[in-house]
Amino acid sequence: MEALLTEEQKRVVETPGSLLVIAGPGTGKTFTLIKKVKNLLESESPEDVVVLSYSLKVSRELKEKFSKEGLDSVKVDTFHGFAYDIWRDYYQKNPPLISEDEKRDILKKLFPRQKSPLKTKEGLKAYRTFLKEKGLLDFELLLLETIPILKHLSLPKFLVIDEFQDMGEEILEFLKGFPSSNFVFFGDPNQAIYSFKGVDLLRIRDFLEGIPDLKRLHLTKSFRCREEILKVAERFKESPWKVPSYKPLVSGGSVEGFELETPYQEADFLAKKVKELIGGLQLEEQRLSDVAPGDIFILSRIRQAAAHVREVFEDQGIPVNSVEAQAEELKKEIEGFLKNMENPLLDAETAISSAPREVKGLLKNLWELSNRDEEKFKVYLETISLEDLFQVKKEGVNFLSIHSSKGLEAEYVFLVGAENGLIPLKLFKDTREDEEKRLLYVAITRAKSAFYFTSTKRRKIFNFTLKHGTSRYLADLPITRIKKPPKKPKQVGLF
Repeated sequence: MEALLTEEQKRVVETPGSLLVIAGPGTGKTFTLIKKVKNLLESESPEDVVVLSYSLKVSRELKEKFSKEGLDSVKVDTFHGFAYDIWRDYYQKNPPLISEDEKRDILKKLFPRQKSPLKTKEGLKAYRTFLKEKGLLDFELLLLETIPILKHLSLPKFLVIDEFQDMGEEILEFLKGFPSSNFVFFGDPNQAIYSFKGVDLLRIRDFLEGIPDLKRLHLTKSFRCREEILKVAERFKESPWKVPSYKPLVSGGSVEGFELETPYQEADFLAKKVKELIGGLQLEEQRLSDVAPGDIFILSRIRQAAAHVREVFEDQGIPVNSVEAQAEELKKEIEGFLKNMENPLLDAETAISSAPREVKGLLKNLWELSNRDEEKFKVYLETISLEDLFQVKKEGVNFLSIHSSKGLEAEYVFLVGAENGLIPLKLFKDTREDEEKRLLYVAITRAKSAFYFTSTKRRKIFNFTLKHGTSRYLADLPITRIKKPPKKPKQVGLF
């Protein structure tokens, strides 16, 4: 039986014209987006509705869900993939795109002693001038070079955009090339956590304010987070839009902190808590539990802050899944697959069928996303990011950075290293206070039933020693202070 729409979702589906839909955590955003597209197709042809996202992972997941709904005729792609098709169809040849390795080599050649040259206007201008002189494109320049082509084309009537809060400057410029199109934006500005990729919420707000007759609607009824979790998350909303408070479907929930003496005491404490949740590991301590290891996330602001916890879990036999490390392995598999694809006698479908099991499902999905276009399929693989490869598993407790957890959910979430210096992050110079709050909002709203955080009185990380206590963001929440257990006295020998 088809799920019923809430009143908020129904309003989104039935309201005509351009929309900005601000969807809180677990409010059925993707479900509503699909229903909106279905509704549009009642009066529009599939060619006039295009669904776009920044992330290859999000586009791939949307494509799968659209296929299950019988909506294979709707174009679902990334902004860059859409621009690729437009450029190629217009010029009748493949865009001269450089790979990430080629981009790194060019930057080393142009800026031999600079660490992040593209963060300056001068560096970016010099790099793009070099590409244009050589007749080359990267994906950002492809967006910009596609804009003049749009004037010669019949544009789609509707662009449906997921995760609008992730749109960078080049994407916004690209979208300005669709003045006659209606826009339907879905997303949550309080989950904007990619300023290091050039994303700026104020720039996005200014762009959206320039769209004629753009109506703003909200999805506020959360099917994921319990009441207490949503209450705490409210204090970390940080965006240019005033967003109504979220309404939980289920009451209860728990938010609690634990302050310990040392990181190793912290790791032992977390191992004990996790074993309690999953019903124990040893026969003598096992009890009935509905919680699987994969229902638990261990989050940290940076990966290194939870490394000791993962080691202790492994030593104690708790199954773990390191999401970022697994993504790195998948990336290596993809690089190997691309080398095999260099064989002119091997077509893509044959190569996919003989690919390793770990990567075969992903390759099949990307093959479908590319509409079985071998050149575009290769481009997806060459430019795939680690973030596109993040996936959680049910068999192990999932270790993730907060950034990696975006878009995911778990029954129980533990945030490790909730101290000043890590939350908010002050180890590096280029972090922003507003974004640090949004990161905490993301961490908290991954949890369905309970969000726990741990801090220690002293922690060494890289060349820093942190000893400033629990994060000021969290210090007024319920915190249990756990003293280090006394050392057991040595047994005195009889002789």
